[in-house]
Amino acid sequence: MAIPGLDEVKTWSDEERAEMARALDATITRPVPQRRNARLRRLVLGVTIGGAVLLVPWVGYLSLTLPRTQSGGAWRLVWVGFDIALAAALAITGWLAWHRRQVVLIGLVVSATLVVTDAWFDVCLSWNSPEQAGALASAVLVEIPVALLLSRAALMVMRRSAHTVALLRGQSATTAPLWNQPMILAPPRVANPRDPLIE
Repeated sequence: MAIPGLDEVKTWSDEERAEMARALDATITRPVPQRRNARLRRLVLGVTIGGAVLLVPWVGYLSLTLPRTQSGGAWRLVWVGFDIALAAALAITGWLAWHRRQVVLIGLVVSATLVVTDAWFDVCLSWNSPEQAGALASAVLVEIPVALLLSRAALMVMRRSAHTVALLRGQSATTAPLWNQPMILAPPRVANPRDPLIE
């Protein structure tokens, strides 16, 4: 079969080019999920959905026990509102991961950021108080590892997406560091011999 040249492809209609792109997409061999990736996905699902479920009674407890104000601020509103936002972010991220939606990347980054922020506030605001040891233990043993897990999952989604896009563009599937990978929306650059994503 003769492969059409670029000049010929430029004469095709948008629908003809789209049809060819769909045909090529169907033939691309996508990265095969490895066992460790499947374990990571299950872990992310457990952490996000489980975390959202566990935060529901915690939010109820905080809304009943925290003082309404502290140092002139709306203390209860701040903490209860923050934990509701964290529970919502984890639940949405879990749903997106379950349904394998690309936008899970945003959920993973937002959730990781909120978890680190929660750890920071807990540690800083409990300093020199009876709750300091518990806040430090929670940050080191739970919140930081959860944030690292979610960040690792976000990096995996980015790498796999960039790998597939490189294949669809007819480029080398060699995995380059993320900071060297072109944006998905950007057209391929002129070949650079130092760029492992461009042949």
